[in-house]
Amino acid sequence: MKRIIVDVDAGTDDYLALLLLLKADQEQHIKIEAITCSAGNTSLENVINNVARLLQLVRRTDIPVFKGIKHQLILFNEDIKKYHGEDGFGDMNLAPPDTSFVKEQPAALALYDMVNNNPGELTVVVLGPLTNLALAIKLYDDMASKIKEVWIMGGNITGTGNTSCTAEFNFYLDPEAAYIVLECLKCPIFILPWETCLRQPIPWEWRINVLGNSTPELDLLTRAEKKILSSDNWGAWISCDAIVAFCLLNPEKNIVKKTIHHATVELHGCLTRGQVVLDHLKNKKPNVTIIESFDGELFQEELLKLRTAL
Repeated sequence: MKRIIVDVDAGTDDYLALLLLLKADQEQHIKIEAITCSAGNTSLENVINNVARLLQLVRRTDIPVFKGIKHQLILFNEDIKKYHGEDGFGDMNLAPPDTSFVKEQPAALALYDMVNNNPGELTVVVLGPLTNLALAIKLYDDMASKIKEVWIMGGNITGTGNTSCTAEFNFYLDPEAAYIVLECLKCPIFILPWETCLRQPIPWEWRINVLGNSTPELDLLTRAEKKILSSDNWGAWISCDAIVAFCLLNPEKNIVKKTIHHATVELHGCLTRGQVVLDHLKNKKPNVTIIESFDGELFQEELLKLRTAL
């Protein structure tokens, strides 16, 4: 059984990824040890509210939730598009949830304590900017060698961007954090890049009419996605964070193609800041496994299991 810590910037796609992981936890395939929150898709306060609302809805407030830091490691003025609405969840003016169960300990310190107390046993899944993990690595020298593995949704492999011309959102938002994680970690790193998510888009009509809104948690997500997405302005439905959660749960069955590379992140290019750079010349020791394709049909089958309430 994988024991995991999930770092989120929720986000409707984080929400769906958490549903998949919570379903797997319910079925005892994994154990979610904690959820750490990072600013990204929206402010830290909104991320905490979105996570708390979901956990209350599915009666899982027993899972520890920790607050991360409010900004990226090095601030730079950018008007980042809010793909999921200003509040990260469709701007539906929902009532604030109870957040009294959210822990006061900062996420980076909580990450270290959990990893330090369980060396080589915990998998970290990062669905947003890598700020919390990078901060923990820089605070504690032994952190990088005690994690079992890290799964990341972020970055790119062909320079295809969705926030700048050449950079994916999560890596662009905190390039220094992504650089630290890739350079310092001593464990296996699995990256699902933006381009892989684009290769098997799901029709918007399937999302609405087949996956649907048969449970309270799916109904809330559907209402949020209808506010920010539509078949008119979004040719297909792509939920990147849910894809990396799906790959994590059964990697040997789900991942169709993967390659091993040395990867780093461009920090100084005026046009390429945040872009992943792969060592195609094979001059450096590989440090990441890139997920280049996955089983799209099986992904849809797994999503359909969510039509039964948690």
